[in-house]
Amino acid sequence: MILLLTTDLGAVHRVLFVPPKLHKKPGPATSLSDRELRLLVRTAAKGQLSDKQLQQELTLSTSVRTIQRVLSGVDWLIYSKMDNTLPLSAKDKRAREVWAWDMVLNKDPFRSWETIIFSDEKKWNLDGPDGFQNYWRDVRHPPRQTKRRQAGGGSVIVWAGFSATGKTKLAVLVGKQNSDDYIHTVSEFLLPFAHLHYGTDSTYQQDGASIHRSKVSMEFF
Repeated sequence: MILLLTTDLGAVHRVLFVPPKLHKKPGPATSLSDRELRLLVRTAAKGQLSDKQLQQELTLSTSVRTIQRVLSGVDWLIYSKMDNTLPLSAKDKRAREVWAWDMVLNKDPFRSWETIIFSDEKKWNLDGPDGFQNYWRDVRHPPRQTKRRQAGGGSVIVWAGFSATGKTKLAVLVGKQNSDDYIHTVSEFLLPFAHLHYGTDSTYQQDGASIHRSKVSMEFF
């Protein structure tokens, strides 16, 4: 059956051959194309880059905040701090808990918090992050861990102590430290602080570094 149309030839041509015009959706334009979005999620899932690094690596024109917002909407991605050590065992956790409760509940005046001077050294590496690396982690895979440096592009080491009465002066340490260097640091920065605030009635806390536990250092104390 043949239908006779009263429409002109131009209208028929436009219907058959001219693609329809798509109206723009209201609101701002999308920051990322579909291709960029897929690439962003795929790269983030590798668990190697932070938000800022993803922006630079993929040369995205969108802001870091937009990248965070997009990735936070992916169910299987979480923003995590990279572990710098192996997880503590149940035995290690229990030992720390027992020690903490012992310190909280102890009644010995010579071991009370008020008489303890805490101390520690801190090393900053000049060639990259020092254990504070964040990344987008794919929860379907095990968490990543950083590698400890044995040598790098230079570093700065400082020592300091503090107690309930205040804090010591900050010591900037030069070069690799040995027992004699540690004794010098303690003599110049710890003892003046301890004598000023406690006389000879204080407890000094230090970690188990080899130069702290050496025979020379222990004889000094």
